[in-house]
Amino acid sequence: MEAQDEPVYVPPMPDVTAALLDFAQLSQRGGLAMPNEAGLIAIKLLERLLTLCNAQRGTVLLTTQHFIGSEQSSLSSISPRKMFRSFALYGMSDDEAMPMAANFMLDGPDIQVPAGKPGWLLWRLPVTAAFPLGQITPYMQEHVGHAILPLYALTLLWWTGGDDCARVDKVEHARALLPRVTSAFGAAILNVLQAERIHELEMASDRKALREMELFKAELLATVSHELRSPLASIKGYAATLLRHERRISREERREFLLAINEASDRLEVVVNRLLEVSQLETGTIEIERVPVNLEFLVREAILVVQERLLEKQNEQGWRSKTDEAGEFTFVVQLENERGERTSAEPVILADRMRLREVLDNLLENAVNYSPEGGAIEVIIHPVLAFVGGEPDGRYERVDSGGSAELQAQQPMMEIVVRDRGVGIPPGQLRAIFDRFHRVDTRLTREVNGLGLGLAICKHIIELHDGMIWAESEFGNGSTFHLWLPIDREG
Repeated sequence: MEAQDEPVYVPPMPDVTAALLDFAQLSQRGGLAMPNEAGLIAIKLLERLLTLCNAQRGTVLLTTQHFIGSEQSSLSSISPRKMFRSFALYGMSDDEAMPMAANFMLDGPDIQVPAGKPGWLLWRLPVTAAFPLGQITPYMQEHVGHAILPLYALTLLWWTGGDDCARVDKVEHARALLPRVTSAFGAAILNVLQAERIHELEMASDRKALREMELFKAELLATVSHELRSPLASIKGYAATLLRHERRISREERREFLLAINEASDRLEVVVNRLLEVSQLETGTIEIERVPVNLEFLVREAILVVQERLLEKQNEQGWRSKTDEAGEFTFVVQLENERGERTSAEPVILADRMRLREVLDNLLENAVNYSPEGGAIEVIIHPVLAFVGGEPDGRYERVDSGGSAELQAQQPMMEIVVRDRGVGIPPGQLRAIFDRFHRVDTRLTREVNGLGLGLAICKHIIELHDGMIWAESEFGNGSTFHLWLPIDREG
């Protein structure tokens, strides 16, 4: 923030009122300044002060209470560039201004005229109660040890030309004027600094967002490449074998190869579809269509598909899974009223049938995949009353998935509980399971294929219904997923 050494226009009678109006205008401009404009406004602010005081040169330096309150002897070993930051310079350089400022009594009077140096004046004024040290000097941030400290502006005014008596008169005239403009001048400096701080935070936010995007891209490429590599290698291997040894392969072996190729192709289709779907959900291009949905019927339909898939897999591969050896899965659907008693009342809500079915498919698939010993998978459906903020009614300790939709006070909801007796989720990972690409890192989960998008998709779909989803788990003893959906809310 350095201007050329040009003559300052000095009116015959400096008008304090006009200067205050100019400071106010510059303060307003400073608060709206773009990064490349802040320095120019700071120089104009100093120029106007020099005009008011009939001075020829000057500078505004910033420092903090750490140096203001220090004994003078303790500053001798510290470079002025570590103590001060140049805010504005006019007709002076940093090499002239900073050493001169260090020679003043920083903890002395607010306005000082050094002995033996006619034509010099230091004006100290508080700018703000606290400010980030990083915006002053890197030394402050690294060595002082406080994130924020009170900030001061040290304004040096220098009168040149004429004899000593004339300069002394001008200095005394400035001493009488400066207290009248303290508030306006300090506010203008603060507005420029706040504009700088806002732009600094915006840049930091942009850098953070860019880093997160780069990490997301790397994570996406790593995850997708891993999930694509296996089915692609399977397809290529079986297809190459068929082409190379077609005449020596029996009909039965050829059928096994084609089934394997078909299964790998299905896996590729699932990967591509889920990537497309999570992209559409996050960009808001998917809209739900609410229709009356019988939740019991929808749950039983999803369970039937899971059972058929398990049976089909066993028949195609011709071997019994670990689950079958330990005992088959049993699926239990239970309807309850608001008191937890069994009921036969149909649980009907307004929802997007296809999307809600997708949520149930994902949750049931997870329950099966992460229950290597088989056992019971329970689905309980019952009404609940949602209170302000969506807190449960006390029967469950909720672990929020994050970003859940706001719920109206005492809003009737329908809860779907999906409970398994599988491996469970480690406590430290429970809150992250609804993040995209997150997969619980255990031996079993590494054996289960998947992108880690299923629960992220579930979360988006439930929130599109103005509902909530969260999970509870005891590691090694199963998991419980809770869905809350509005009963009679029109979309």
